[in-house]
Amino acid sequence: MKSKNISNDDDLIDIGKLLKSLWKDKFIILVISAIFSVMGYFYAESLPKYYSTEIKIRSTHKYLFDKYDSLYMHNEKNKVYGAKDYYNQEFVLLLESSETIDRFIKQNKKYNDFLHYIYETKLTNNKNKKTKKKISSLITLELVLTEKFDDKDFLNDYVMFVKQETEKNFKNQTFILLNSKIADHEKNLEVANEINLENPILKSMVDGNSVVNEPEALFYRGSKVLKKQLIHLRNLKSDIKEFSIDYNLILDKASDLVLISRPSKNFIIPSFLIGMFFSFFILIIRNSLRK
Repeated sequence: MKSKNISNDDDLIDIGKLLKSLWKDKFIILVISAIFSVMGYFYAESLPKYYSTEIKIRSTHKYLFDKYDSLYMHNEKNKVYGAKDYYNQEFVLLLESSETIDRFIKQNKKYNDFLHYIYETKLTNNKNKKTKKKISSLITLELVLTEKFDDKDFLNDYVMFVKQETEKNFKNQTFILLNSKIADHEKNLEVANEINLENPILKSMVDGNSVVNEPEALFYRGSKVLKKQLIHLRNLKSDIKEFSIDYNLILDKASDLVLISRPSKNFIIPSFLIGMFFSFFILIIRNSLRK
């Protein structure tokens, strides 16, 4: 028992001596810790800084595309997709594309510097605060830069540029689909005229099977119906040339740039503590070697 007490007393004496020794070298510890703090600060200053700005965008309304729906209508995973869905998908694809950003900057010389400082773009669906479910009609585009710029119009102008590009693509695609439809209807109109079929033959059932296999057999609609449909398609073709969406996509304009990387001052205290433990380690080794 006495040997254990003596051992404990020795340990306390050693710890006491160690603390006294460290206290004696407190100025050395402070100097080393201060040096580490300065080094940590300047290291942080050398790291790239990242700044973020974001813009909230809402999708277009369905009624703007109703007359073109028949051209785009298709089923996918038990969901019906139409013209509006094609437009919105094309808009998102262009919005995320680096090529679109390149084209935009090349057409706007005042943003030439932005291209070198764009780190990444992020596109996210907003969530309902209560249900936490994604809102498909509302998206947020975040732009991360490696340099701070005071010009907040970049994102606003970029979104409007993407809107214009999407309208062009939609017009071109609709034009192609209309030409295909018109050619198909014209060919079937010739067939209907050749067989002198003016009025449509209604689909009937024989033994559970359809006599007319529509929609491939368009000429069964008769020349009267086909002529009316051709007039409608040609009117759509004329309308699509002037197609433009009078709709403000931007719900909230681009926010101010915010620093998202750690500020340099946040490195000072951790560096100070590292310096302190480092100095403790060096001094303890020094004292042990002296013994």
